[in-house]
Amino acid sequence: MSDLQRMLELSNQGLACAQIMMQLALDADGQENADLIRSLGALNNGVGNCGLVCGSLTGAACVISFFAGQGAAEEMADPASDAMIQELFAWFKNTVGETYGGITCPEILQGKEANKLDRCPKIVAASMDKTIDILQEQQLL
Repeated sequence: MSDLQRMLELSNQGLACAQIMMQLALDADGQENADLIRSLGALNNGVGNCGLVCGSLTGAACVISFFAGQGAAEEMADPASDAMIQELFAWFKNTVGETYGGITCPEILQGKEANKLDRCPKIVAASMDKTIDILQEQQLL
């Protein structure tokens, strides 16, 4: 199954941008974690459907932290963790932000609900690709 097909399947299950990003990462890592997916629901549609920063960006940052962050007292975050997230943010701002006039959900959708069906899957897919590139550059994938 392609990532696009998997994204559609997850969307049809009721998941949205940030959750889809993390579920794709879990799939790639051979893991399941319903609690984690549930918690990322707070980031969907611009943080709790508030229209703030796109959930694809915040979800992608969480994916980077999933692989590079500290998860327990005895663990250390990858020293490049913050730099990876900053690189992701700069990329998102320069690509999605420039294309759609900003990085918030209302800016991306530009007042048209139909744009959600067209733009959001493309943004999630591109964000996932960029996230994978960043993690691979650091040899974390």
